[in-house]
Amino acid sequence: MMDRQEAVQKLATAGRLSIAHAEDLYDSFFPRPVVPQYVADWYEEHKEELNESIWEYLVNWDEIPWDDFKRWMSHTYSTQALTTLVNMHRFGYEVEKETRYTVRIKGIGGYSKYLNQDTNTQRWLFASKTELERFRAHHTRKELEANGFGWVFSCEGVEVKDVDDGND
Repeated sequence: MMDRQEAVQKLATAGRLSIAHAEDLYDSFFPRPVVPQYVADWYEEHKEELNESIWEYLVNWDEIPWDDFKRWMSHTYSTQALTTLVNMHRFGYEVEKETRYTVRIKGIGGYSKYLNQDTNTQRWLFASKTELERFRAHHTRKELEANGFGWVFSCEGVEVKDVDDGND
């Protein structure tokens, strides 16, 4: 079976197209699945022996601890997990872009109003929304929850805004 790169080369040659145009054409025929990061991580770890890895995963289902990937696999009717893994293997994939949020305490003004993470020390602090690489004021829900800030999503005194929708 021909892989993506070989098919793109053949399209470019036969159709006298640029590689970029042939890639776009190929991708329009075979769209890449868009998956969460944890699915991409599992796939990357198992892609060399994908058939065996899927079989072993399913055979050992009861011994595998529950995590995001197992929850995704268990909802196979809605996620079409097996089809998605096969299509990832055949056509490539894209990782879902996670929504990022700014978090600030309502009524606090000035410099120290946004929750930031110092990327050098991994410490959390309130500061401005800075463009410095060392400090990050845009966080995913998963990052906030993993660091003990899941409560901000249900607290009336905290303003959580979606950065991606232009409301930061």
